Parts: sequence; structure tokens; C-alpha cells
Amino acid sequence: ITEKDTVYEIGPGYGIITHSLAKTGASVVAIELDRDLYKKLTEEFTNKKRVNVRHANALTYSYPKEEEIIFFSNIPFNITAEIMTKVLSMNNVSDIYFVMQYEAFLKYAGAPFYQECYKSLIYKPLYDMEIIHEFQPSDFRPKPNARIILAHICKKKKSEIGDNLQAYRDLLSFVFSESGATFKQKTKRIFTYEQQKRICKLIGASIDTNVTSLTYANWMTIFDSYLRYVGQEKKNLVLGASKKLIQEQSRLNKLHRNRNARRSN
Repeated sequence: ITEKDTVYEIGPGYGIITHSLAKTGASVVAIELDRDLYKKLTEEFTNKKRVNVRHANALTYSYPKEEEIIFFSNIPFNITAEIMTKVLSMNNVSDIYFVMQYEAFLKYAGAPFYQECYKSLIYKPLYDMEIIHEFQPSDFRPKPNARIILAHICKKKKSEIGDNLQAYRDLLSFVFSESGATFKQKTKRIFTYEQQKRICKLIGASIDTNVTSLTYANWMTIFDSYLRYVGQEKKNLVLGASKKLIQEQSRLNKLHRNRNARRSN
């Protein structure tokens, strides 16, 4: 991070990371939702012209769409999924540095840290992910029960599937939403039996392999076969599957929040 960069910090709290970011000479935008902390931060950085403290919700904040930006934050662990979805969907983010829970990182990073899953496969064509530091519990007050790491998420120079990102995400969403567990069961409405066998031969897997066991490279082969050999009628079944899945997950999350609210009352 240099003076040429614009860095966004989500939830700066008492400004510990903010001070370090300011020392790089970068333009820093610290977004704090808590009003009292916002006031303290504003006073703290009054004389720092390149540090802008904003009282806002990072999930609904209007980030610039033209300039290249970086994120560096100790993110609130209770909204990790929402933050990751927001940030990873932005087209102009070059680098992301998040202090986050190790278990949450695994879901987005997949291999070589963990087996691939829907979330890791969705973002893999666009991002490389690595762990650059693991904290000790004594680094925090109070000490956390979970493992905490500093993750670096770097935007690839270009998408590994070109302009077909939405079609790829629709295919993944469709397959993971289908009933069953095996490749045969979950892709039977897209591929013919002969196509299924041919694809499995290409990827070196059984037709009864669980889709959660497939690698990212396997999915690239499956997607290539889908683009090449599946007719438009079947592709229409897949079209929009990503949007439908997001809407369904949003509905379930809202239902879950409402249930928790009722229990609290």
C-alpha cells in the first residue's frame, strides 16, 4: 500500500489500523457505523488530510465505481458473509486484506486450504486467496475462541472464464440447488447420460462422485462441456439460477433473523 492507493477500512473502531494505514501515505476512507466511535475517530484524525472518516453502514455505502480501491479491515465477524458478498462483487477492487476467522476464510478460499464448496467455486475465476498471518489469541482483548488470520484476497489480472462469468455462476447455482448429491443426480436435467459419462472420463471421476468432491479444474471442464454441447433449451433451465439462489438465501436469512428476534423478545 502506497501513497498512490485508496484504502477503505470497514469498522475502524478505535482507529488502531487506521493509524497504520495513514502512515503509508495512502488515501484512507474509514467507515464506522457506531456514532460515538465515529465522533472519536473524527477528532482523532482531524489533522490527517488523507484520512476521511465516514459515519455509514459499510454494507450500503456508495463506493466509487471508477477508481481502483483496496480494502484493509478487521471486519466484524458476525457479518462476515455479508461483507464478503459486498466486496467480492465489486469490479474495481484490486486487493483485500481482512482480519477474519479462519473457518470463514476456508469457505471462500477452498483448495488448497479446504475442499471446494459453492462459495469458493463462485469466486475462484476472479480471485486468488492466501493466509499471510495467523494471530495468537493473546493478540486480542478479550481473547477469542476462534482462530483469527489475516487473509489476502487478490484480484486476478483477468477472469479465467472471460465474459462467461454469469453463465458459470448460473451453472454452479443450478447444480448445487438440484436434489441429490452425486454428479449423475445433480446434472441429469442438463447433460444426457452419455454426456455425463464422457465428462466424468475427462475429469477422472465416477458418475456417482459427490459434487462437493470435484475440484475447481473439474468444474472448468464441466463448464466448457456445458458451453459446447448443451442445447439452448436446457441452457434456459439454468439461466438466472444464480439470482434465484441469492433471493432464496436472502429470504432464509431474513426468516432466520426474525426467528432470533422473536426468541430474544
